[in-house]
Amino acid sequence: MSKNQTITYLGRVLDQKKHAPISGAKVSLNYEGHSVSTYTDLEGIYRLTVNFNNSNYLQGQLSIQANGYKSYNSFIKLSPKQKDLGDVRLVEPNSNLASYSNIGSSSNFSSQSQNENFIPLPIIIAIMIVMFLIMAIAIKPSPQKNPTNRRNTVINIYQQSDFDSFIIT
Repeated sequence: MSKNQTITYLGRVLDQKKHAPISGAKVSLNYEGHSVSTYTDLEGIYRLTVNFNNSNYLQGQLSIQANGYKSYNSFIKLSPKQKDLGDVRLVEPNSNLASYSNIGSSSNFSSQSQNENFIPLPIIIAIMIVMFLIMAIAIKPSPQKNPTNRRNTVINIYQQSDFDSFIIT
């Protein structure tokens, strides 16, 4: 590798719920006393051009801000061989979910806000309630009808006055 090499890294910014690209998001990279900023295009893609010195990798901090979304900050390790930075998914400010990055098998991010396995508490509670209701329905005995004894049932069809006329004296 030459003494100073310029490498362009690509990445994409998406909405976590809608999986739609976020255009106009500001993407900044701070590394070794340098700062590079750019904006995402209509497809949510950004390009960061970095001056690579004679090392195998650079470490820096990637920051992404977009209107209507929580800011994303992550430490990043750049390699001249891996130029695809992958997807970063942003969440809305009122969401309990954390923004995260999806790089695939060759992960360059070690994000503080990354937490792909995070499940919000209301979802856990709702799942537990549904499980409880299913168990209650499964355990509940089926309703049994009490058999009626027709022999003991007396039906009064006639009134007392009707019987008085039948009395023979």
